[in-house]
Amino acid sequence: MFNRLGKAADTEPMKVLVTGASGFVGSNLVRELLRDGHQVVALVRNSSDLSCLAGLQVEPVMGDLLNIGSLARAAQGCRVVYHVAALYSERKEDEAAIYRVNFEGTRNVLRAAGQAGVGRVVHTSTIGTIGRSRAGSPPNEDVPFNLWDSSSHYVRSKLLAEEEALDANRQDLEVVVVNPCAPVGPFDLRPSPTGRRILSFLAGIIPPFPRGGINFVHVRDVAKGHILAALRGQAGHKYILGYQNLSLEGFLGLMEKASGQVRPVAATSGLRAFLRARRHLSNSRSGPLALTANSSRAVWDLGLPQSPLEDAFRESVCWFREKGYAGSEAKVLA
Repeated sequence: MFNRLGKAADTEPMKVLVTGASGFVGSNLVRELLRDGHQVVALVRNSSDLSCLAGLQVEPVMGDLLNIGSLARAAQGCRVVYHVAALYSERKEDEAAIYRVNFEGTRNVLRAAGQAGVGRVVHTSTIGTIGRSRAGSPPNEDVPFNLWDSSSHYVRSKLLAEEEALDANRQDLEVVVVNPCAPVGPFDLRPSPTGRRILSFLAGIIPPFPRGGINFVHVRDVAKGHILAALRGQAGHKYILGYQNLSLEGFLGLMEKASGQVRPVAATSGLRAFLRARRHLSNSRSGPLALTANSSRAVWDLGLPQSPLEDAFRESVCWFREKGYAGSEAKVLA
């Protein structure tokens, strides 16, 4: 598929901007872009923890999603903008900020990209904005969102941002939306909800888990999926970046293999720790019944890799242990 990036898009190095470059998905995306020979501009804030970018040949540019001038300057000369940055929080006091950063910030990124003459924007949404099939089967991109009443403010803000991105595509800016499932792998600094589930296991706690299951995917495949969406994705379309749907039993089994630890026993996991972990891992409302998905469109249309989950979980466990997270209740529940 040819797009505004031109015929040589699959092989030609280019200058690109990554928002959220210091985060979990963002830092993995930066690594994949550098491996492909691209020149990476990383939008960072003064308060950003840049440890996951240490040693990488990137051009850090100070900016803020709420400052369109800084975004336009960062995007100058870039052919692709990967808008990965977002605010995830379950704290009530952060609700207004979630909408400002995720919705208004996305609007600013799109406007700045247009002003800078960017060829294409890849907008990172979430599997949370994909609806649930009435038949109960894992949904694909065609299932409309039908969970507003039960969704968190984070998911609602990401849905509004996704709609803004798709609307910008109809206004002469090429935009492709990607909906990552639960990423697993290294450089999960904060850590993510998936990372906290892994850390819960390592700390001897069975994590809360949607009874319908979760779709997990190697974070490196998510990063590659972003690049493939820029090169091969159809403007105005959405692509679920996922791999395998797991039940709690499947998750625990993979964690046993990846960690070498025996799974926790619920009765001895510690009620207080379990309830605290549940408070942080669960949706601020009732939470989704399932986070499963069908990612076949991205596999067939983009060539999304499907790396073994056991490798992803093992890399995640090793990274957490090397960084001193594993076994720390404070990190699990932070």
